[in-house]
Amino acid sequence: MAYDMIKTVLQAESLAKQSEAQAQQRAQAMLESARETAASLEAAALEQAQNEAKLVLSEAHYTADGMLKQADKLAELREKKVIAETEKRYDEAIDLVLNHLTD
Repeated sequence: MAYDMIKTVLQAESLAKQSEAQAQQRAQAMLESARETAASLEAAALEQAQNEAKLVLSEAHYTADGMLKQADKLAELREKKVIAETEKRYDEAIDLVLNHLTD
């Protein structure tokens, strides 16, 4: 009878050790899976941040390029305006010079 009790206790103890080992293995597997998931999420977040940075840089480049083109166009239009206004005054300038020379 004592043997049966000891045997039952030893079996329970053995089963508990097996369960503990299995639980430890499952916990280790879960931890490894969590680490892999975290690494994957970190890589995805880093890639997304890099893509967003490239997009912002590209937008900034296009914006700066557009602003330069607008500034060039505005300068060209102002130059044409000055030339046109100067041409309008040619006759007046010629008359003034002629009047000054004849006086």
